[in-house]
Amino acid sequence: MKSLLLLSGGAIAGIVVGAVVLTFLILFFAIVPVKPYFTALFSKCHISCFKLMSLRFRKVNIIPILNAYIMAKRSKLNVKFNDLESIMLAGGSCEDVVKALIKAKGASISLSFEECKSIELSSYNVVEVIESVILPKQYLINSIKAITKDNFELEVSAKISIKAKLNDIVGGLGEDTLEAKVSKFIMTKISSLSNHKNATPYNLTEDILKSGLDKGNGYQLLSVDVCSINVSRDIGAELAAKDLERIKMQAQIDADRQKNYAQLQAEQMKIKTQEMKTQVLEAEAEVPKAIAEAIRDGRFSVMDYYKLMNLQADTAMRRAMINKDEEPRG
Repeated sequence: MKSLLLLSGGAIAGIVVGAVVLTFLILFFAIVPVKPYFTALFSKCHISCFKLMSLRFRKVNIIPILNAYIMAKRSKLNVKFNDLESIMLAGGSCEDVVKALIKAKGASISLSFEECKSIELSSYNVVEVIESVILPKQYLINSIKAITKDNFELEVSAKISIKAKLNDIVGGLGEDTLEAKVSKFIMTKISSLSNHKNATPYNLTEDILKSGLDKGNGYQLLSVDVCSINVSRDIGAELAAKDLERIKMQAQIDADRQKNYAQLQAEQMKIKTQEMKTQVLEAEAEVPKAIAEAIRDGRFSVMDYYKLMNLQADTAMRRAMINKDEEPRG
């Protein structure tokens, strides 16, 4: 205290000023994002300390906005820091917006910041959209299959070239939708042909370009090149082969049914023959009984019985001799 009292008024004032400056510097480095501030300062893109503090307190990522702002200033674009901030807060990429503006400027494409922002905040990537305007995109559509009226399945491959329509891109249909429209048109066109030989690349290409498929789309159909038209299946021949196979199977079923019927008839004849043989045996079994009863009743004598037996034996011998004479001699 005594030493402070010994100091002059000017020295005390200097100490107070130094303390205030030191406190200010400590608060400055503690609150203000130092690295972004000096990065912008050295890039000749002054940004207010209070703006950086505001972004930091709101936990907004400063680096993408700063990079986009520096990029815009170096390219001499009239873009404000607050505008880039609004894109970042809306969920878009402020860096992509600046890149798209730079590409559009280099290609002499008339594109305002608001238009670029609208494209970025829609479902499109603004850089890809501008690139497609500068250099149209090309897509190869493979395996487009359809069946003609004469039952031939054709497989078509086509290459399409498209570019974005900046005035219609926001709210317009995408490139996938345009690709699907081209595929559907080719399928419909092939399905309407009565003869598969009438499908030619030239006719398909001309019809697609005249159809106005890109109406209401965010992309314009510049060119169509039908690369190939191949017959993948002859459905008529397949159906004919299946029909012949069906006829063959039906004939086989009918033949099997007739065979089974013939076998059934044969089995029935065997059963009837066996029944008749059984009846004969039963009848033959009754003969001895009838003879015995006749002898007992006196209607048939024993001598008559022996004569009958001799007659049967003689008949059997004659038959045996006849069969022996009829046998072929070696």
